[in-house]
Formats: sequence, structure tokens, C-alpha cells
Amino acid sequence: MHARQARQAATIWSTKHTHPIVTNILQAYQRRSLSELYSQSIKNKQVKDTRQDARSPLDNITDLPRPKIQISKADPLVGLKYSANREDKPPKNAEQTAEEYIEGLHRSNWNSEETWVRFNRLPSNAIAHLRNIDLNYTLAKIRGSEKTGSRSTPTSATLNRMLAIYEAFTKSGMAPDKYTYQELIAVNVELLNFKYAYEWLDKMVKQNIVPTIRPYRTILKGYSMIPGEIDNARQLWHEIKSKVSNGRIATEGSKIDLSTYTCYIAAEAKAGNFARVVDILQEMDQLNVKPDITLRNTILEGLVKHRGFDAGKQEATLIEESGYELNGFSYVVLLNAAIQEKRADEISKLLVAAASKNIIPPSHIIDAISLDAMEVLQIMDAVEGEHKVRLYNTLIEAAMRGNDFSNVLHLIGHMRQNKVKANLITYTLLFDALNKAGRLDQAKSMFSKIFKSNSLKPDAHIYSIMIDACGRHGDIRSMVWFKTEMQKQGLHITEPIYNSILSALARWRQSNIQAVMMVVNELEHAKPAIKPTSRTFSAIFAAFAIQAKQRKLGSIELQFLQRWYRYAHERYFIEKDSYFYYISISAFVQSRCLTDAMTAFKDMIDGFKSNRHVAASFVKKPVQVLELIKLSVELQEYGAALEVWNRWFELRLAPMPKATELALFACDQMGQPDIARNIANGLLQNSAATNIAFCPQMVSESVLALYIAIMIKHERLKEVMLLVQLWTDVTKADAAMASNPLYQISETTVSRITGILRQCKHPEAPRLAGELLSFIDKHYPEATPE
Repeated sequence: MHARQARQAATIWSTKHTHPIVTNILQAYQRRSLSELYSQSIKNKQVKDTRQDARSPLDNITDLPRPKIQISKADPLVGLKYSANREDKPPKNAEQTAEEYIEGLHRSNWNSEETWVRFNRLPSNAIAHLRNIDLNYTLAKIRGSEKTGSRSTPTSATLNRMLAIYEAFTKSGMAPDKYTYQELIAVNVELLNFKYAYEWLDKMVKQNIVPTIRPYRTILKGYSMIPGEIDNARQLWHEIKSKVSNGRIATEGSKIDLSTYTCYIAAEAKAGNFARVVDILQEMDQLNVKPDITLRNTILEGLVKHRGFDAGKQEATLIEESGYELNGFSYVVLLNAAIQEKRADEISKLLVAAASKNIIPPSHIIDAISLDAMEVLQIMDAVEGEHKVRLYNTLIEAAMRGNDFSNVLHLIGHMRQNKVKANLITYTLLFDALNKAGRLDQAKSMFSKIFKSNSLKPDAHIYSIMIDACGRHGDIRSMVWFKTEMQKQGLHITEPIYNSILSALARWRQSNIQAVMMVVNELEHAKPAIKPTSRTFSAIFAAFAIQAKQRKLGSIELQFLQRWYRYAHERYFIEKDSYFYYISISAFVQSRCLTDAMTAFKDMIDGFKSNRHVAASFVKKPVQVLELIKLSVELQEYGAALEVWNRWFELRLAPMPKATELALFACDQMGQPDIARNIANGLLQNSAATNIAFCPQMVSESVLALYIAIMIKHERLKEVMLLVQLWTDVTKADAAMASNPLYQISETTVSRITGILRQCKHPEAPRLAGELLSFIDKHYPEATPE
């Protein structure tokens, strides 16, 4: 394509709603080529050109280097892949890799995320060297079960991971045992997938594994949590009794244990079937299975729910007469009922009774009681010793729940008057309250007074609160002072404290990236070792993203950023969340590191396949994806621009016509008008024949004008009216688009198009100009040139 034809095509690109890039092109189209003008309009710093003639990186179209991609003839959008250069490390010996995993699994404190990442990195030949106990412990850690010490609520992603692990083990030839099935049953019950829980139970039985009562109890416990599942709970209960009696369920002493009885009684009590509860209690008595306070509390909770406070009060009396002592949960159940029924006199009696046993109700109960803190102190005056401090701390916490910070200070003063010695929890609550109230100066002053003349020394939690508060208020000097004092006291800086410091440095107006790097270096070499979290990495990348907007990062800073992105997966096994990907891509884009930005983007796409939440930040702010497309175009990596654009709809991002403009421009620079045609037609046609989602909002007037320019430039004049007609039909059929100026053809655009067509040497140009004017006169009469 000659430069003269390129200049002619550029005249079409203007409308009153055009993107600034396109507007700048129009203003000087007579002298400049498309890519030169586009390059001039870019506000960001230009990439230095290494060619001898020192022209713009995006110079004449005819001078562009060949794209580093291959175009599929069958589908132009298939095969547009931007590949970052990665060096593959030589694989370790499979047995050695398995041994390292086993040792870490059983001896290290891996959480669910780290366990999954580490297992996912195991080669298939290493999995064959693992044992059943390793499989089961891996599943338990992924689920976050109690026995692993990392309890967490499972999600659908948890289930998918556990299924993937199970499949990997079975493919390696390993036979699952009863503990394997118990983990899979448990996670399905926690997700209320009772159908699949039963399927796993049946599969275990078909494997000739005699189950214990545990998986049955797990399902029964799940049913007990949902009143609507009482029929299923009863059916399962009869099945349990039958299988225990004929030995098809392995139990101690061939009888049902107390925990299983408790689960079934909970189901009946929550459903309000108390006659059935009495029958079960009698059955337990005959079998010499003695109830405990947990079971009795289950009945108490059901009675209060269905019959009110008075019934619960009678049951509490029976519990005590039976030789059981009411515990904290018992009083919480009764207090909740009394609060709901507004029984002030009963609330006072319950508080007195609890105080006599040194039982302190939790802060959410105290907060719901219609008594002020002083009245509660008076009623619960019988509380003794260290429990008195616990009562004050609970009242302070309740005041903080209601943002009543003045009452917090009043309670602290009341403690001093009554010579109740505050403990570290008290001061932790005090400093937390002051900082949340925005009284940082007062908190710093009180910190100095309290701990300067007191034998009590602040702990890591108090320092953490003060460091975080100083950082949030931008008081970097004080933040550093508290950190230094903490280290002088011999206390270790923890991961949350480093996160607070890094976040503060990222927000700091005078942000110094060297300070961030120094803190990160300290964290990396801390003793004992500290494991960063996704929040740590997000704070690091946020600081770099902010700094890169202000100045160009140096080579050492870029290497630091790249290294820590690798560390997230390779060293610290971080499962990257939505914000991590967003801020990482932002940092790399602002630093103009396209290779690293594309690596992060592709990692996000891989994560999106199994967990759609990783795209949440991009859905809220799709502009970051737009910036990635723009950077790709600026650096002449047009294949990367199209690859990112093609993911726009997969990520379900809001329509942004600017993204389509850049995609079409990339097609033009690659000399691929067919891809441009497929993009425009795919957006405007709701057809399964194209792999592009129907989204006419992505085709504004400026996009249409750009498309026409490209078709004329590449001598595809027959395509012009086809798309103009299609665009008109689609936009006029949508009421919102029909009334939006962005989707209206302007007189300026028509004049420029007809002008360029009159200058065009193509034999079909005059006919197209006449056809276009007739169409405009019919459908857009207000845009007809005078």
C-alpha cells in the first residue's frame, strides 16, 4: 500500500465522537502516514528506535517489520498467540521430587493454597511414588479439615481441586482407601451436595471397603443443619442402625456412638420433633450411651427456637437437675432468646447466674442487650479475679462494635477507679479503638505513658496495631519508629506487619521505591523465615505501579519486579487472586514491560478457567486490559494486542469501543484486513459461525469510520456498504443505542468519506460514494452534506 493511499484513508477517521488518537490522525492526514500520526498521538513515552534513520517506532506502514505470529487461513483469530520467552528448568528425579513433597506435606505448615500449588507442580511420574497416607493428607489440607490445623470453609474450587487430586492418584495406579472417600464425602456435605456425597459412599462400598460410621455421621450432621432435610435424616438414621446391627458399618462395640446420636437428635430438635427426641434419649439409656452437655445444649437450642424462652428455661433447669452444669453456649442460647422476646428481667437473672460461674457472654450478646456497660458491670459484680478483666474487655469490645469510642475510654477509666489491672488485651482494644476513631496522636501519647512507667510490655499485636495505624495516616516516621522499637524489644516482625508497612509505602505521596525494595529484602531474609501472602505481593506491585506512573523505572527496579512475580509461584507458592493479577499487570504496563505483562495476563486466563473470580477486578475496571492492548500496539506487538482483545468477551468485560479501535488498527498494521472484517462482522452478528461474541456496543461511530478507512486503504470497497447496512440495522433496533450519539453517523464523517472516495483511484470508488450518499440520505438525513 502506497503512502499516498494511506494518507487518503486517514481522512475518514474523524467524527465528533472520535477517540483522541483518531482525531489527531485526521488533523494532519495530508502529510503524515497512519502509523506515524498514531505514534505522535500517544501520550506515553515512546520506545527508543534503534534504526539508523531515527524515525518513529510506528513509522510508515510499508516499513513495519513482519508480525511475529502465524495467521490461520481457516480462522484468522485462531493462532494469534503472544509467547514470552521462558527457560524450562531440567526436571528432577521423580522419586526425589516425591520425597521432597512428602517431607514438606507432613512436616511443614502448608495451608490449603500452598498444598494445592505444590501438588499441582508435581510431574505425573512423581505422583506414582506417593502413598495413600500422602493422598489423604493432601486432600485433608486442601479441604482445610480440623486435623490439619488450617480450618477453612470449602468452596466449589476446593471440590474441583480435590477431584483433580483424586483423578491424578487413580491414574497413577493407586487405589483409594476409606480415608480418601471420607474426605471427598465431607467436602460434598460441607457444600450441601448430598447427592454426590452418597455417590462417593456407594463407590466406597462397591470397592469392598467396610466403612466406619464416620462418613454416615458426616452426612447426617449435614442433614441436621437444614430443617428441610429431616426426612432424609430419618431415612439415613434407619440405614445406619440397620448396617450397624448386621456389621456392614464398623463401630466400636457394635453400637452407635454418642456423636452420631447427637447429630440425629440435632436434626429432630431443629425440626421441632421433641417426642422423637425423648424416644431417642430413652433408647440411649437402654444402650448405656450417656448424653453430655453438648447433646443437651442441642435439645435446648431446638426448644428455644420452636417453643420460646420459657421452654428453654425449663429445659435448663432439667439439665442442672440431671447433674450437668450449664456452660457458655447454654447461656448464649438462653440470652439470645430472652433478648428476642425482650425479657429484661430474665436477662438480668441470666447475667447474674453466669457471673456466679465466671462465665462472660461474648461481645455480640452484650452489644444486643438493652443495658449500658455500667449496668452490666453492676449486675455481673460477682465475677472474680482475672475474669473481671475479661468482663471489662468484653464490654470494651462491645462498645467498639457500636463505634462508641467515648464509652471505651470511660470503661478504661472505670477500671482504674476500681483498681482492676488491665492486661495486654485491654490495651490492644484501647489502641485499636483510638486509631479507628482517628485519634492517632492520642494513641501515640497513651502508648508512651502506659508502657514507659509500667512493668507490662507491649506485645507484637499492639505494635502491629500502631504500625498499621501510622501507615494508614501517612505518618511514615512514626511507623518506622514503632517498627524499630519492636525489634529492640526482641519481637519478630510478622507478615501482617510487613504488609502494613509495604501498603503504607505504596500509598505514600513521597513514595520511594528504594524503601520498598529494602523492606522486601528484609522480609526475604528474616529469621525466622516469613512466608509472604498475596497481600504482600499486591502491596509490592502497587508501589511499583504508582512509581512507574511518575517516572521510568531503572533496570535494577525492573529486575526486582520481575523476580518477585516469579517468586509468587516458584518460591512462595502463592495462589494469585484477582487483585494480585490486576495490580501486577498494571505495574508491568506502567513499566512498559510487555513480555511480563502478557505473562501475567496469560497466567490470569489460566486461573480464570478454574476460578472465574480471578477476573473480578478486571470486570470492575476493564481499563487495565485496554491499557495492555494499547501498550501492545505502541510496541508493534500487534499479535499480542489481538490476543488480549479476543479475551475481552471471555472475561465478560464491559463494552469499550476504544478496545475495538486498537484491535482494528493492529489488523491494519499487520496487513490483515480479513481479520478486521471478521472482528467487525462478528461484533454485529449474533451467529455461531464466528468465534467473536455478539456485542454491537463495541462498534461505535468512530470504530465504523476506522473500519471504512481500513477497507478503502486495502482496496476492499465491497465490504464498506455491507457493514454500514449491518451496523445501521443493529444500532437502530436497540433503543439505547439509537438514542446514543456515539452510535449516530455525523455529517463530518460523511463529508470526509465522500471526499476521500472522490480522490481514490479505485474504479469502484465513484459508485461507492454515490451508494453511500443515497444510504445516508435515507437513514441519516441530518448527516447529509449540504
